Amino acid sequence: MKQLEIINKETILSMLTIQIDMGIDMVISDNISDVKEEIISNVKEKIFRNTLITNPEKKAYDTALQANDIFNLEKLFRNFDDCHLKKTANKFVTYEGNINSEILIVDGTPESDEDKEGKPFVGAKGELFEKMLKAINLKREDVFIVNSIPWRPPGNRYPTNEEINICRPFVFNLISLLDPKIILCMGEVATNQILDLNESIIKSRGKWYLFKNPSFYKFKKSINKQQVLPTFNLSYLLKRPETKRQAWEDMKMLRDKIKETIEM
Repeated sequence: MKQLEIINKETILSMLTIQIDMGIDMVISDNISDVKEEIISNVKEKIFRNTLITNPEKKAYDTALQANDIFNLEKLFRNFDDCHLKKTANKFVTYEGNINSEILIVDGTPESDEDKEGKPFVGAKGELFEKMLKAINLKREDVFIVNSIPWRPPGNRYPTNEEINICRPFVFNLISLLDPKIILCMGEVATNQILDLNESIIKSRGKWYLFKNPSFYKFKKSINKQQVLPTFNLSYLLKRPETKRQAWEDMKMLRDKIKETIEM
């Protein structure tokens, strides 16, 4: 009897996984049986995950995965030292809102007022935010708010891909724990982080997307069903008032989707 037939596939997979962790990343075989195909498929998936996720993002993912609830997740995020933006920012911008909400609002990087106070949507930005919510019959306490990156980049520069990616596991596990039905992404940074895009908000805004969790993130709850709507961030609207008409069209889309999917 051949060796493959007397060693169960769990043992073989365990042995191959150890080899992958040692750096062996090739599978060579001929005359593949069904059992072999299943084992090789599992091994290739592990290789795929290991090559797509960077080391800093993997450390963030391992940390975020420890969270039992939203409050614990925020604490883990606040204490995470491997995003170097933490060293230059004044404060971590906290989570805010109703933990039972089915509407998640994801902003981009903090503005200077938010960086000083450690709270989202303050000052002129906060006033505009509350007006926009009121226009579609919502209040701050009806939604949950998070920044895609909770530390302000120095000089308010655009965040790097590594900074966006290293914060992603915390935001994605928040989606898993909160389990919203609708996600509103405010601005290009939040949109590209959530949807894994690389395009201007002018191109991506104003249409609905279906959220898809990357295959290499394994959270406790499935998070592949949320409806995602990108729109402009509030700082952009304050600097370019002519875009408020487009933002209002986006908010009407949000209002209609809430009526379709959520009982308020």
